[in-house]
Amino acid sequence: MKLEKDSRRRLSLKTILATIVVVLIVAITANSMSNSGRLDAVEAKGPISAFYIVGKHLNNVVVGIGDFFGDLANFRSNARMVQDLKNENDKLKQKIIDMESDVDKLDSLERLKKSLNYVSTDQRNSLVTASVIGKNNGDWYKSFVIDAGAGDGVKTDSIVINGQGVVGIVYSVSNHYSKAISLIDSRASVSFKLARKNDHKGVITTSSIVGSADFTDRDKLLQGYLFDPKSDVKKDDLLVTSGLGLYPENIPIGNVTSVTYDKNKSMKTIKIRPSVDFKNIDNVSIIPPRKVQ
Repeated sequence: MKLEKDSRRRLSLKTILATIVVVLIVAITANSMSNSGRLDAVEAKGPISAFYIVGKHLNNVVVGIGDFFGDLANFRSNARMVQDLKNENDKLKQKIIDMESDVDKLDSLERLKKSLNYVSTDQRNSLVTASVIGKNNGDWYKSFVIDAGAGDGVKTDSIVINGQGVVGIVYSVSNHYSKAISLIDSRASVSFKLARKNDHKGVITTSSIVGSADFTDRDKLLQGYLFDPKSDVKKDDLLVTSGLGLYPENIPIGNVTSVTYDKNKSMKTIKIRPSVDFKNIDNVSIIPPRKVQ
């Protein structure tokens, strides 16, 4: 019985001491929050100082662990947000690319529609549209391949045009593809007339001239001559197809950049900047050649 009573006393004493410790820690914590200036005095007192130091370090550890897991959770959350933003940015970039491509296609189609102005009503029934799918080496489209052939109604010597004017002529045809040369190839020479004076005619005779003293390297000029050396041709005159030979009449060729009279040959020669941009040909129209009796 006596041992049992001693055991109960020791247990009770431990309980009391533990309670006192807890109360002291709570009191010290409350006191430090209400008056931080008293912490130095508390830390300086024996047992209380020990309890305070232990409690303070435990609190720092708990806070540090909480901050670590909080930062870890925030890091994962932020990483997901960054990845989501990156994915959204990639989608927006693709949409912009698609939109720009659609705009380019619409612009190309709008330019191609203008080619209808250069053909008669009966020719429109035979008109074939095609895309350029290959070209010669270099910047200029001297020869090129289109994705339309005999199966689409394209024939050898068919005329190639776009919304800017005469492009060239077809010289080889397969079932689904055709090969053509442009006006900057001398084999595609064409007869012209002045748009303002139909009776003043001539012919493109030579291959193109790249650059000159008056023009930059990006200019590609054609050269030709007038049948009548007395023809009233001037700089900036618009030249169109004359209707002689294979090319239909009144399709733009280009503008005169210079006029020279050769006394020895009694010939008036001209240089012409083509209407067509021979560095950028995408979609074209093909019409049958003019019938020559």
